[in-house]
Amino acid sequence: MSTLASDLNCIAVVGTEDFYRLLRPQATDRQRLRVGKILVGVFGVLGVATALVLAHTSGGALSMWFSVSAVLSGGLAGLFLLAFLSRRATRKGVYAGIAACVAFTTWATLTTAKNRVLDLGSFNYPWDDLTIGAVAHLVLLGVGYPASLLLGEPEAGELSQVTIWRWLRNRRQAVGSRT
Repeated sequence: MSTLASDLNCIAVVGTEDFYRLLRPQATDRQRLRVGKILVGVFGVLGVATALVLAHTSGGALSMWFSVSAVLSGGLAGLFLLAFLSRRATRKGVYAGIAACVAFTTWATLTTAKNRVLDLGSFNYPWDDLTIGAVAHLVLLGVGYPASLLLGEPEAGELSQVTIWRWLRNRRQAVGSRT
């Protein structure tokens, strides 16, 4: 109980001081206290709802967490690799990769064998739901790079400053200037 109480208190303080105070800087202490109490109530109800969902699922909480995080973070590593490794990545290519990743993640999540919402027969996602995030990284990278090549040249300074190739060139220049 003490852990839950301190977590709810932290959520209320962050919500009140970091967000509400920015939106309403002239708010009185009484108003901020009321917002904090409302936040504790809302997040308390969300915590109870989450506990009820977990109590009625067939798998464990850790398995559910892995599934949810795989779906929500799917493609993030692919996006990083596309921007970091490619000199030719463009904004349009990145957006195409993100769109393909979202479409893939939606399809795979809805048709996975464990909690199937849609049954598309042989077009269902064939692997375990924990692989959705890993495959989503590859989808974003695999669509984003060719789309970048097809959709034109990068804008001046768009992504070329943050690639590994720029870092290596700067490092070579720094080493060359010391000798």
